[in-house]
Amino acid sequence: MGDSEINKQASTRMLKLGGCLAALCSLVLWVMSIPPFEFAEAAYIAFVPLLLWLKFRPCWRWSFIVSWMAGAIAWFAILVWLRHVTWGGTFVIAGVFGCFFAVWVLGARWLLLNTLGASFILRLIYWAGLAGLWVLLEWSRTWFLYGFPWAPLSLSQWERPVVLQIAAWSGAYGVSFLLILFNVCVAHTLWVRFTVRERKLWSGWFSPDLYAGLSALFFCMVVFFKTLPDQAHMKPLFRAGVVQPYIIPDLKWDVAYETENMKRLIRQTNFVGAMDGDVILWPEAATPWPINGDTQIQNRIEELADKLERPILMGNLAYDGIDKIWQNGVFIVEPKKGLRERYYAKRELVPFGEYVPAPFAKIVEKFVPLGGEFIAGTAPEILSMQLNNQEIQIGALVCYEDVFPALARSSVQAGAQVLFVATNNAWYGEEGGAPQHAAHSVLRAVENRRPVMRCGNGGWSGWIDAYGTIREVLRDDRGSIYFCGGGTYMVAHDINWMQRQSFYTRHGDWFVALCGGLVIIAGLLARTFGAKAKKQTRSRY
Repeated sequence: MGDSEINKQASTRMLKLGGCLAALCSLVLWVMSIPPFEFAEAAYIAFVPLLLWLKFRPCWRWSFIVSWMAGAIAWFAILVWLRHVTWGGTFVIAGVFGCFFAVWVLGARWLLLNTLGASFILRLIYWAGLAGLWVLLEWSRTWFLYGFPWAPLSLSQWERPVVLQIAAWSGAYGVSFLLILFNVCVAHTLWVRFTVRERKLWSGWFSPDLYAGLSALFFCMVVFFKTLPDQAHMKPLFRAGVVQPYIIPDLKWDVAYETENMKRLIRQTNFVGAMDGDVILWPEAATPWPINGDTQIQNRIEELADKLERPILMGNLAYDGIDKIWQNGVFIVEPKKGLRERYYAKRELVPFGEYVPAPFAKIVEKFVPLGGEFIAGTAPEILSMQLNNQEIQIGALVCYEDVFPALARSSVQAGAQVLFVATNNAWYGEEGGAPQHAAHSVLRAVENRRPVMRCGNGGWSGWIDAYGTIREVLRDDRGSIYFCGGGTYMVAHDINWMQRQSFYTRHGDWFVALCGGLVIIAGLLARTFGAKAKKQTRSRY
């Protein structure tokens, strides 16, 4: 074996090792940027190590292996709380989502090869196309495999309202676009700094690419200061009393514990009812029996509302004994009037949890008789409540429905002034599941300029204003969001947005379509100028 062959093999091994190290750095930064971790700034540089490695032109096969493994491990770490329900499902989702990440990395590898000799304007189009590809892949998760758009990159900024405000126009996808664009600009700047011999000011640390990334951040700051609410325009709407019964999910439907679970719920409701409040909130599927379909439980809750002299806005179940239909939804029980006939029925059901998808139903029926499956709602039923001498229109979301941008948007389009999320994250332990889930409500609040109030079985309960600022979170004496008890918070709204809709609410995912156009344009330009760029022996920056 000649020296050249030995050197080639050594270089290949070093390149593979470098890819593993780059992937490790990127996945750690990526995971640390997502709640419950509080390192939002990591999202701005999370993919820089991998992008720099791609500049060395690793082979396609190894690029896929490294990127898929990095994506799968990162997603498993982000979704590790899901193992409390299903280990197998956690591995499958992590593996599938790892493929999404690998597609983006392979797209980046192809596109980065065409940056050699490209002008700044052409590079900027490439960077925008690469950020647009990320957005398209995030958007595709809203419908791919029954839909699970969990933890977009924009989620990392849930406690950074300065960056989030552009979501009122672009949706949360605009924030993800910004973060990826900044990553690419930083990666290219570092590459130029350490590979180009000339150390000119314009082509060094202060490259035009870095200027572009910083300009995007500056634009977000301008939008933030332009949209800051005037405190004089913030109008208190009502005080909500939140009940966290913290009923263990595994025991919730256990016949032996049904009576005790109901007693605990009523006991905690009486405790919260003794506080100053205008409405009482219950979490998802609060009672062990359906409120709509069980006369005994209905009468008991109506008596409770009469006693407390305030309405109860609750997550609960409905059952039609004739057609054997179950629905998961949100209901209102009013003092003296009882259970309101109209209710909100959950529109986005959990596959394999609340229903079995059609392709698998026939297989499952061979082993376990189906029946009693939940039926999805078809409309964003708005719940109107008279509170403090004013009519408040409430848009309900159940379980993980606040993860889907289109559901919250359709509720606001239908007239919702406040969004209410009734959920039960007690299935997933006391790790990162609850705060990670709650972070999605922040995105929905900014997108639609509507306050969001949340009530969880064991936490996270609190409310977020229309600008994405977390106003109040219920905690116990230890400072934990996980506890059995309750509390109250005052929900307020900017009067300028009471009857108005944001640009995103009116126009939807136009930004996703724009990103699709950017991907096409960047791809066409890369094909046109790529051959010329590859022939150049020296890059121009």
